[in-house]
Amino acid sequence: MANPVQQMRKSEQLLFDWSAAPTEPNREEISPAPVLPPQSPKRSLPEPSPLIQVLPWDFRSSFPPIPDSAIEAGKIQEDDAKPENIKSLHEEHANHAAVILATLDALLDAKRRGVDPRNGRLPRTPKQREVLDEIFREEPPRLERSFNMLMDAYEDVFGAEAADAFRKAIRAWQAGIEVVAENPPSPLPRPTSVQNGVFGLEEDGTPVEPEPEEVATITDAVADQLLETTDEQSKKLLLHQYGEDFGQPAAAQLDSWVQAKVAADEGAEFKYDPGHPWYYYHEGDGADPILLADIPARPTTEEHIGTRIPKNPAKRRMVLERMETDQRRQLVDDEKRYQDLVDRGVEALSQYDREISSGGNEDLAWATAMALKYSHICGGRGRLRWLEKELKTGQLPKMLRSSQSQ
Repeated sequence: MANPVQQMRKSEQLLFDWSAAPTEPNREEISPAPVLPPQSPKRSLPEPSPLIQVLPWDFRSSFPPIPDSAIEAGKIQEDDAKPENIKSLHEEHANHAAVILATLDALLDAKRRGVDPRNGRLPRTPKQREVLDEIFREEPPRLERSFNMLMDAYEDVFGAEAADAFRKAIRAWQAGIEVVAENPPSPLPRPTSVQNGVFGLEEDGTPVEPEPEEVATITDAVADQLLETTDEQSKKLLLHQYGEDFGQPAAAQLDSWVQAKVAADEGAEFKYDPGHPWYYYHEGDGADPILLADIPARPTTEEHIGTRIPKNPAKRRMVLERMETDQRRQLVDDEKRYQDLVDRGVEALSQYDREISSGGNEDLAWATAMALKYSHICGGRGRLRWLEKELKTGQLPKMLRSSQSQ
């Protein structure tokens, strides 16, 4: 019989060919994700307020330059260094990374809930538990290696600074955080604007086509005015004039960048739930952790349990008792982990937390771990309370209880 971990993989090695056509990803690079079944609840945090991650590039409309040394060394073809191809390469790389991290998160969530990530069910036999333990032992480190290999391949071409920013962008996207470049986007001027001499004329009378540096200077000046003015009508006029020269899509993009920068500057005014990383993070609320004894139980119904429970009273009781035992043990582990994070801070973080989870930002990694563990405890206490209530009332399905009461 094939090894259960091997069944979850297609390949241990992850390769990335930067010279290949960017529109056709190598599908052997990343193992398929052991997705959780539709009925299983996803790990959820409160809906985030408009969080902003400001980076040197946003990796959607602005990208780090490819060093000449990378082209000279043959790490990337000269044609692939064109702007449109650089964008495609980043999209492909980000998609690969997102698959790895989503798979890893699903595995870790399944491990916390004690279910098989392939079907969302609780193991019933010692053999099933043994198989599950092997998956949880071997798969997370393998996925972490795959992610690191992917980012190492990127760093080999774009350099350490770009790789560090790209890691942070990928993690931000996964968390639903908007990524904004430090500088406003620099579009191409409209051909008709150039032909009409909007940017000036050469000595021989030919229209001036501005260089990228000149476009950046113009855009920076408009962005500064938009950031400084409070009059909405003046802003609309500025954006309209900018759109006349660079196109309305470029004007809309600049407007979005300005709004994001304003939101980032006002971030200190946000108030977050303790289940959100920025409740603890110094760039958010910077609040102290909730005392362990004060963490509330989340209201829970059978729909929130995430596992099908038999309606047959005898089978139902057996499943509920097993679930109660597992949940009580998991809750103890979650509470110990929470208190350890409170007591030791970043020293309590794992290598995955430090290096992958938050792109090397240890403060944010600690805040994220605190928020997740807070949510785990809220959910665990709620599930345990529901299980205890069901066992106390006889574990009869609602339909049978109502018929008996009649």
